[in-house]
Amino acid sequence: MRVLVLAPSAYLLGGVQDWLANLVPGLRDGGLEVTVAVPDGDHHRHGPYARAYPALAVEAIANPSGSAEGRIRAIAALLERLDPDLVLGVNLVDLFPAARRARCRERFHGRVVMTLHALQAEYFDDLRLHGAGIDAVIATNRLACRLASGRGGMDPARVLYAPYGVPVPPWQLPGGDAAATLKLAWVGRLEQEQKRVHDLPPLLEALQARGIEVRLSIAGDGEERPALERSLTPWIERGSVRMLGHVDQGRLAAEVYGHHHALVITSSWETGPIVAWQAMASGMAVVSSRYVGAGLEGALEQDATALLFPCGDTDAAAGELARLRDPALLERLSRAGHALVARRYSGAAALAAWRRALDQVTALPPLPQVQEEPAPAPAGRLDRWLGRQRGEDLRRLLGLRFRHGSAGSEWPHSGGDGAVDVAGTGAQAEDLLAAAARLDAPGASHG
Repeated sequence: MRVLVLAPSAYLLGGVQDWLANLVPGLRDGGLEVTVAVPDGDHHRHGPYARAYPALAVEAIANPSGSAEGRIRAIAALLERLDPDLVLGVNLVDLFPAARRARCRERFHGRVVMTLHALQAEYFDDLRLHGAGIDAVIATNRLACRLASGRGGMDPARVLYAPYGVPVPPWQLPGGDAAATLKLAWVGRLEQEQKRVHDLPPLLEALQARGIEVRLSIAGDGEERPALERSLTPWIERGSVRMLGHVDQGRLAAEVYGHHHALVITSSWETGPIVAWQAMASGMAVVSSRYVGAGLEGALEQDATALLFPCGDTDAAAGELARLRDPALLERLSRAGHALVARRYSGAAALAAWRRALDQVTALPPLPQVQEEPAPAPAGRLDRWLGRQRGEDLRRLLGLRFRHGSAGSEWPHSGGDGAVDVAGTGAQAEDLLAAAARLDAPGASHG
C-alpha cells in the first residue's frame, strides 16, 4: 500500500508532530510505502522540519505564488505524480479541493482521509463543505469521532478511531518524598483558551494556603509566556517554579517525565493529550481537569487511573494534588496509569490501531463521482481581470508572490483560518464546546 501524508511544517514541537514522527516509521517497518510531504515557504519551512525529523525523509511542496490556487495546484500535482492508494491530510485543508481536482482529471485514484486532532468548529465545518470528497475520518479521540458524524455530517461507517501511541518503559515510581516536596510538571503550549495556563498561579496559591511545598516545572512556549512569567514571578524567584521553554522529547524524558510525582493538566478540551500518556508511561500520576474529550475516551477515571477536578476550579485541583502526599495512593495511581497506557496507548497498540484503520479505509465502498470543488475566491486583481487560472498563470510567469503574515494564512489548517471574523469564530467555538461537553458527559445518551 502506497500512503502519502501531507502535514504542516511551521510547527516543530507538539503532540501531532510527535504522533507523526512515531507513526510513519512503524508503518514503513510494516511494509507500507509512506511518503511525507510538507510545505516550503516563509512560515512553513521544509529545511528545519526535515532536520528535526530526519527519519521521516520529508519532501517539499512549493507554492511559488503564495495564492490559494497555487496551494491547490501544488498538492494536485503531487497527487497526480504519486497517485497513492491513501492520502492522509494532517491539518492542511487545501488537500480536499486538490484531491477532487486530480480525481476529476482521472490522475489520482486513491482514498482521501482527514486525520482529526482537535475539537474545533472549523474542522467540522470543513467536513460539511468537503465531505463529498473525503473517504474517511480517522480521529484520535472517541468524542471527536462522534462529532465528525454528528457535527461534521460524515457517515458513521466512514469515521474510524486510532489513538496516539507512546513508548512504555518498565514501571518505576518517581523518586522523592511527595509529602515533603510535591514535584509537579505542566507540559504543553502556553495558551489560555484551550490549555488554561493562567490557572497555574491561583493553583499555586491554593497549594500554598494548604501549606504544601511544591516544585513546578513548566515545559512549553507560546503567546502567553510573558504574561504567565510575570504572574509567576514570586514562585520563580523562590525557585518553586522553573520555566523550561521549548523542550524536545529527549529533554522531556531526561528532565520531566519520570522525574516528577505528577503531571497537571488544566485544559478545557483535548483529543489526547499525548502528554498524559507519556507521563503515565513514565510512572507519574496525572491530576487533570475534567476536560471535554475525557468522558467518552474513558482513560482518566477518578481515583482509578487519575485524580480529576472541574475545569477552572483551582481550589479543587489543589485538594486533589494534596492527596498525592499519601504514598500508597501515589503508587496505586502510578501503577494503574502505567498499565492503562501499556494496554491502550503504547506505540505497538496505537500502530496496530492505525494500521487497522488504514485497511478499513481501503475496504470502504468508493465515493460517488463528484465534480470539482467550487473555485477559491479571487486572490487579487489578476484573478478578477483574467480569471483564476489565467491570473495564476500570469503570477507565475512574472514571478509575483503573495506575502503572508502568519503560518495559518500561508497554508491554512482549515477553511476557517482567516476566512471568518473573530466574533463568529468565538461564537462557533463556544457552541461546539457546549454541545461537545453535553455529549461527553457521564450518563449522556450515545445511541
